[in-house]
Amino acid sequence: MVAQDSALVSLIRFESIQSGLRPRTFSAGAGSFADFNLFAIVARGRADVLSEDAEVEVEIESHAVLILPHGQPAQIRVPAGTRAWLVGFARPLQPLIVGSGTESLMLNMVLGRMTLTPGNRDVVERSILPLLPLLADELADPAKRSQAAAAALFRLLLIAASRMLIGDELVEGTNDIHILHRFRQLVELGYRSRRKVNDYCQDLNLSYDRLHDICQRNLNRTPLSLVHQRILLDATTWLRQSDESIHSISQRLGFNDPTRFSHFFKRAMQVSPYQFRTMAHAERTSQQGAALGEFADWP
Repeated sequence: MVAQDSALVSLIRFESIQSGLRPRTFSAGAGSFADFNLFAIVARGRADVLSEDAEVEVEIESHAVLILPHGQPAQIRVPAGTRAWLVGFARPLQPLIVGSGTESLMLNMVLGRMTLTPGNRDVVERSILPLLPLLADELADPAKRSQAAAAALFRLLLIAASRMLIGDELVEGTNDIHILHRFRQLVELGYRSRRKVNDYCQDLNLSYDRLHDICQRNLNRTPLSLVHQRILLDATTWLRQSDESIHSISQRLGFNDPTRFSHFFKRAMQVSPYQFRTMAHAERTSQQGAALGEFADWP
């Protein structure tokens, strides 16, 4: 029996937009969907996406898919007569959806920036539209609501959308993916030694500006925030799951002074390590961890 997740409906956005006589406007990356990404799938007609600053407008043609990254504010305008779907998921589901294999590199890249596919009736009608009723049913039926099942459907949707991209669009980001993958490997080897970002730049034979640009463009994060994310993953895991002293944890993470570790942790998590551990032990699933994300967010 698959475990049910009553909170699943709060982690997924699903809107089926029927052809109507009036235009409609929907928001992305704001309000209750502030930390959601968005798939806009047009089966008939067209839709327009307007960025928050009104400087960028994108048209989604029939049988095309637009993917907006997590938290990107935009307005989606659906004219009369258009048949479309807006679906998305909150950031905590992303590691489960993209997985950790080689294919996850490309899936993370597609999710990490605004992606618009060309129209492709065959792929949309055969590989994408059949997934939507299954996702709707997973959310509507209280006897189901499995995170694993919903993540599998989103993964299939993401793979199908990525296959709609023309070859040049995929190749364009290949070098970035290799650099990010190598950066991740170097961070994994060096984060407990408290290496500086410039040290990683030297290993990669890149300028700081080049690495910063790649991280921002593909992941919407700075290199330093990614290094801190890796440190915090260990810190929060050990604080939740072990009785090891905070002093010992700080030393394992390369902080010679536990006070510096406490300041670092509190800046990132808004609570001290002791407070985090107390809440984690009391609740067993601390909500503070949701803001951290996972190391699997990396390509």
